[in-house]
Amino acid sequence: MKLGLISHKAFEELHIPEATRPWMEAFENPNRIKLTREYLHNSGLLENPNLKSFDCKPATREDITRVHNPYLFDVVNELSSLGSGEVGSSSFVVKDTFKAACLSAGGAISAVEEVNKNSIETAFALIRPPGHHAGIGHSEGMCYFNNCAIAVRWLQEKKKVRRILILDLDAHACDGTSQIFYTDPTVFCLSFHEYGMEAIERGWLEEIGSGEGEGYNINVPLPYGTWGNAYRWAFEQIFPDILRDFKPEMLIVSFGFDTHYSDPVGNMNLQAEDYAQLTRIILQLGKEVCGGKITFILEGGYSLLALPLSIGTVISTILDTEIKYFDKIPEPEKIPKIVKDVTEEIQNIKKQYL
Repeated sequence: MKLGLISHKAFEELHIPEATRPWMEAFENPNRIKLTREYLHNSGLLENPNLKSFDCKPATREDITRVHNPYLFDVVNELSSLGSGEVGSSSFVVKDTFKAACLSAGGAISAVEEVNKNSIETAFALIRPPGHHAGIGHSEGMCYFNNCAIAVRWLQEKKKVRRILILDLDAHACDGTSQIFYTDPTVFCLSFHEYGMEAIERGWLEEIGSGEGEGYNINVPLPYGTWGNAYRWAFEQIFPDILRDFKPEMLIVSFGFDTHYSDPVGNMNLQAEDYAQLTRIILQLGKEVCGGKITFILEGGYSLLALPLSIGTVISTILDTEIKYFDKIPEPEKIPKIVKDVTEEIQNIKKQYL
């Protein structure tokens, strides 16, 4: 399979936390991209003949304000010009945050553009900062602009792609993405995440969309410490039916790797092999339902040991090559009852709305 890797050298240089903080902001730093690219090079994946690299360009004001209130664009820009400031919870600005955030959103646009015009079969946007917590008028959780939502609205306006499914596999609920599309029946948001990760308790089963969008927002909140076999079991019970029922023209995967057992922010217990198996399912079903038009967009993932391996696992799976896993640990075989209860409740929601 042909894969496009969309990124930019500037991600390794821009938006550097000024000092290590006692809170999570310092985890989102240039080493996330730098070390991942080094791993992809050392493992030979960057030289794979089926991988094509693309440099992205910054998203424009027009691109970003299709999704966000103009004042959010202006505030991030102004605080960046001043060199510091806070635009939202756990969203601090340094002198070049605005440049990095615009480039990250532009990377998401570039990824869906290349897939849409069939220059590649699928794409992986290796970008930062992440975006899925940014809502219509706010930045939050190390996210300034919502990269995935900006790419979706660009596709819908510029390329007339109407039905898009967003699959969010981060440890955190895609609360910003859900807010943006909460009343929109053309964009389905399906999020697998931890129970109650957010302080204000977002991402619960009851959040199913409203108005015309009712039934098009599904959350799968799983308990802290969920192992890969239970996560995959829930995934296989829910994702295939929703994808087949909704029949999107493109599948966008907001892939966060803070679900890895070693991540300093998340509390799940996934391993690289789990990401490989999830990717195989996504590729197979994406080919069946939407002609293989799949775009992967990087969200979280803050372990500088696990993130390169995890991304490398997804990329190697797309390219149908093998890499060595160095994170294998034994896991229990039993699927917890709470996972089965959540899955049963979601089946009931699906029957009512889909």
